[in-house]
Amino acid sequence: MSYLGKGRTVPESQQLLEAHWDDLARRSDRDNRPYFSAFYPQEDLQAAERIAAANGVTCTAWGGTEGTARVMFGFAPEWSVPEFPQFPLTCLTFRWRGTENPGHRDFLGALMGCDLARETVGDILIADGIAQVFVCVPAASVILQELHQIGRVGVTVTEDDPVCLSAETAYLLIEGSVASLRADAITALVTKQSREKAVLLIRQGRLTCRHAVINAPAAPLQVGDVFSIRGYGKFRLAEDGGLTRKGRHHITIQKYQ
Repeated sequence: MSYLGKGRTVPESQQLLEAHWDDLARRSDRDNRPYFSAFYPQEDLQAAERIAAANGVTCTAWGGTEGTARVMFGFAPEWSVPEFPQFPLTCLTFRWRGTENPGHRDFLGALMGCDLARETVGDILIADGIAQVFVCVPAASVILQELHQIGRVGVTVTEDDPVCLSAETAYLLIEGSVASLRADAITALVTKQSREKAVLLIRQGRLTCRHAVINAPAAPLQVGDVFSIRGYGKFRLAEDGGLTRKGRHHITIQKYQ
């Protein structure tokens, strides 16, 4: 593992991923043309931008529509920043009859059952009787040929429909006050546990942020950080509303639904 500041360790898998992005950025600089990644979480954009800047190129993110949680990264020289239609992704539309709607897990399981890697699939948008899924172009042909059922529901799949569903993420808002933006204080707030139990969760390695395991209770979090606590969910520190009369931080946290 490598280390990023006090109390943070980065898994080797993330180091390998960032090495891949570095290779794409280097190739873009060498060949003077864009290179694209597969799909990764939107919160990885900051790391991808840092890598791009270190190689003298730019990084643009796109997931198929506004507000997607998973995006592709396009590494390119400044004079050839790719337009969104250049990204090698497509939108597949699934339709079915009846009142039973397959869930996100049903779709993901069916797609992985086609022997596809998770990185080839972007956001999965679901409404009554219809879903739209963003995928890498090579994966689309496999899905169109092989996938005819999601969970217990028979589906038809097409590739020519425009995007008509919204990618807005649903959040549960958590508001409260903390003495500081330390990891243990925020963990205690979102898990509704005591400070002592929050420290134990952190010591157990259950708190991660930006792919780093946070193992020091005093490690600071920043506004905009997306973090996960194993067993409790995924969160985003959305706002620090300033100090209360008692000198505490009034914060707003979004919990992903």
